Amino acid sequence: MKNKFLLLLLLFAFGANGQQKLYNIVFIKAHDVQAYDTYIEETFSKIHINRIKEGKLLQWDVWKVVDNPQEDFTHMVTYIFDMDKYPAGNNTREYFDMTDKSWELMWDDINEIRERVAQVKWIDLGSARKKGVNYLPEIMVLNFMNANPKKWGTYEKTELSNTKSIPNNSLRVGWNFHRRIDDYGSDNYFSHVTIDWYDEYKDFLKTSIGPVSDATKGGLDWSKLRDLKKRVVMSKFISKN
Repeated sequence: MKNKFLLLLLLFAFGANGQQKLYNIVFIKAHDVQAYDTYIEETFSKIHINRIKEGKLLQWDVWKVVDNPQEDFTHMVTYIFDMDKYPAGNNTREYFDMTDKSWELMWDDINEIRERVAQVKWIDLGSARKKGVNYLPEIMVLNFMNANPKKWGTYEKTELSNTKSIPNNSLRVGWNFHRRIDDYGSDNYFSHVTIDWYDEYKDFLKTSIGPVSDATKGGLDWSKLRDLKKRVVMSKFISKN
């Protein structure tokens, strides 16, 4: 039984073909959301489609924060790489047929309408999907977790064993678990993230309706293993693979 569980963990982490994915995440605060969205659709998407075709990038997604104007970021940009091929040509200048001056003016404009709030890297630890869900859902609920520094191993094993599958009648259609790998230390805001996937925003809202239970349920006290620092709901804006 232990050997089977270990095999499942390896498949979650590396995929069926042994490929280890690296997620490079950039959090953006757009001061002019509409203008930044236009750059995403008309400029950046073309760049990253070419990078994907050339094998430099596996996938590129952009997510937008839902119904929360006070959040400290508006967009989350996700670059997914094959770990063995990273970095794989990050010079985007080569995709533009323009003068150096035009290139400079474009970036001056972009920097006026948005700023980078943070950049982090994480890897896969595990996942689960409701039967028949073989697509990227529309709604991502990102949970920033700060694991107890003395119990990382226990926390990761507990998360994985707690979500082995998703019932067919669940409003949640998927789940992912990631470990941050770019920085460590007790002062970091988060060390792990979990993602709950939904087809619609209203499905997420419905999960908060009804009775609630205490933090300790069935002998499991999550507060001893990790702190849930923040939860952010985002909708899929664009996805290329």
